[in-house]
Amino acid sequence: MRKYLYLFSSLFLIACEEKVKPIITINSDLKHPVSCMKLDPLSGDKALLGSLKKLYPFHEDCNFILTLETSRDIVCNSTNNMMNKSMGKFPKSYIKLELREGIKLQYSYYRDLYSNVDEDDLKEGFERVKKDLLKPIEQ
Repeated sequence: MRKYLYLFSSLFLIACEEKVKPIITINSDLKHPVSCMKLDPLSGDKALLGSLKKLYPFHEDCNFILTLETSRDIVCNSTNNMMNKSMGKFPKSYIKLELREGIKLQYSYYRDLYSNVDEDDLKEGFERVKKDLLKPIEQ
């Protein structure tokens, strides 16, 4: 009986640590791989933008513009979300990376987070962006 108690309690702890999968959107007209990216300096948190600049050599003359959007300490006072908030499943922040060519959205990475956005979340998201955009898609 004691074994089952430990098993169930460990399963409960593992389930609480589950990460939300990112939502990826890729324009079907986008040619792979993307040869360069320009970073939008006006988007996102300045510290996270600095970290992003260390992860990739962005080019100022590129047509593909990457924007970073984050939100921290999300609070929703809606009564519709009361159950989600009380059960602990309401996100605390999110991260979004979007690649545009002109005004046309070519790629989007979005993920809700149950803690505030940090550098590790940014690195994980940008690794996915590089995997999806900078390497040829295998057919």
